Amino acid sequence: MKKIFIFGYYGFKNTGDEAILSSIIDTLKKIDPNIIISALSYSAQYTEALHNIKAISRNNLREIVRAIKEADLVISGGGSLLQDVTSNRSLIYYLGIIYLAKKMNKKVMFYGNGIGPINKSISKYLINRVANKVDMIAVRDYNSLIELKSLGINKNIEVTADATFVLEPANKNRVKEILDNQGIPTDKPLIGVSVRPWRNDDSLKRALSKFGDYVTEKNMNILFIPMQPSRDIPVSREICESMKNRAYIIEGELNPREVMGLIGHMDILVGMRLHALIFAAGTSVPMLGIEYDPKVKSFLDIIEQVNLGTVMEIDETKIRTEFDRLWHNRKDNRNRLQQVNQNLKNKAEKNGILAYNLIK
Repeated sequence: MKKIFIFGYYGFKNTGDEAILSSIIDTLKKIDPNIIISALSYSAQYTEALHNIKAISRNNLREIVRAIKEADLVISGGGSLLQDVTSNRSLIYYLGIIYLAKKMNKKVMFYGNGIGPINKSISKYLINRVANKVDMIAVRDYNSLIELKSLGINKNIEVTADATFVLEPANKNRVKEILDNQGIPTDKPLIGVSVRPWRNDDSLKRALSKFGDYVTEKNMNILFIPMQPSRDIPVSREICESMKNRAYIIEGELNPREVMGLIGHMDILVGMRLHALIFAAGTSVPMLGIEYDPKVKSFLDIIEQVNLGTVMEIDETKIRTEFDRLWHNRKDNRNRLQQVNQNLKNKAEKNGILAYNLIK
């Protein structure tokens, strides 16, 4: 039986990253149910319970080395692992895993990764040295391909799609149960909001607060959907508390399929988190995106949805204007998203085929 070791930003209870891991597992198991999969995790116990695979602690070097040694394939599991905007420590950590795997003569694949931004000279040098040794590179957008080429990566690069386009949402009964349990009314249109903390975001919070009141006064309800509860709930509460009218927040932890099902229940999503927008696209929910990172702009360009601008550019008037326009055209927008979604799902499945071809 073939063994695959996947590394990524797992175990931090970030819905987007957990959705990536779920999707990779589902895709590979669909191809070969006998594949044995393990994954790197900040919380091995959490990852094992959520994904039903063996998890390796990020801090256990001995176990990491053993997992790589036993693997037929090592996968860089989606997401924006190779970037140095937040810090270059994680970038060096992930490159170190790739370097170690190649020293052991293991096959290595970038599985629908997003690349960049890469700003530091040392980061560019290290990526050039390590990524050119990778056996298969599949990126989720053309901007990532351009970034790698600019870094001197001379490998053949496939442009596929984010792994999570294969994810199936929780069914409508489960979604209704969640909404009922949390006391969220469903007698009016529901407008979802996904927001995360970001530097210098005071103007964004004010704009979203005024937008929330605008929507509720149009006889709709606002529902904040956190993608990483520990970080997103506090900023969501801050916005809700500054509103004149009532808004709702999803409390507690949900699995990726449940969050996707909730987003699929929205009439429109205003999203800052990339995977909130991906979940909206995957369930054909019209959206307005807020660009806190180039990956958000890149995705909105791919699916031809409205970009409200960067965190610093957002204002109440623009959100209201674009919301009203989208509300008026939401049916046509849904139809376009259905077509785009199937295309991206096919590309996401290609990631799994490329991976399996390395070891079959």
